[in-house]
Amino acid sequence: MINRLLIRIKTVQLVYAFMQGSIDKLNSEEQMSQSLESSYQLYNYLLALVVKLTEYRQLQLDTARNKFMPTKEERFPNIRFAQNQVAKCIAEKSEVLDYCEKHELLSDFDTEMYRGILEEVEKLPAYKKFMTQAAIPGLEDEKELWKNIFAEVISRNALLDATLESRNIYWNDDLATVMQFVVKAINKIDPSKEQMNLAQMFDHDEDRKFARDLYHFALEDAHENLNLIDRNADNWQVDRMALMDKVIMVCALAEIKHFPDIAVRISMNEYIELAKHYCAPDSARFVNGIVDKIVKQWKKDGVIFKV
Repeated sequence: MINRLLIRIKTVQLVYAFMQGSIDKLNSEEQMSQSLESSYQLYNYLLALVVKLTEYRQLQLDTARNKFMPTKEERFPNIRFAQNQVAKCIAEKSEVLDYCEKHELLSDFDTEMYRGILEEVEKLPAYKKFMTQAAIPGLEDEKELWKNIFAEVISRNALLDATLESRNIYWNDDLATVMQFVVKAINKIDPSKEQMNLAQMFDHDEDRKFARDLYHFALEDAHENLNLIDRNADNWQVDRMALMDKVIMVCALAEIKHFPDIAVRISMNEYIELAKHYCAPDSARFVNGIVDKIVKQWKKDGVIFKV
């Protein structure tokens, strides 16, 4: 599950925290390990949320049905959402709930959040269509509904944001990226199979090493690369340069210098995209210009020998 995009994001986040004095360089490997583990925990938490939301909707239906004088609608509720196969497969064909329980990721006191999320879900056109369409929804309909829920509700729910922030300092920043992996897991659900094949934390040992080494080199070369950035920012006001701009360039230069198997253009493109996401509108052009200038000098000086 942990791919190189996420590793680069984590490296940028941690180097930024280091430059602000928030974390200690001596524990860099442990910090990276904890940060990546947190992403995998969020992946499991979000999959478990599918189960918990479904269970809470069933609880709401049961409570209404058992009222002293339930209405006809309460006695005979629409159970399409409450019995969706996506949640059933996650609960019964994966180790998501066991993982979350082991790492204490779930709480019995999140009913306010579940209720708030479901209230937002009920407003979705996709949900209304799912609940009222003439044909009984199939598995693909359920998958599409959950993808809508993640895109339109989970990604922007204030109660969930507060919960994520309180549980793990990394989770809010990771949410958009990790949700992509959750959607992939939902797409692959097949009730005919005995077990769900969920993503492992690392698909390849090379990625684990890449994470460790990239963060190490970014910290080791930070002072030297900051000086390079300042000397090559001729047409920019160095004193007004945002810290995140500098951090992204520090990480890009560390990757370009120390990973000969990764083409310069691949590294450049990845960090330019991060600049577009995390920095000011003109930062991508700024990052591209300065890093490109340094790389050309490195090639001229024989510091790097790759295209």
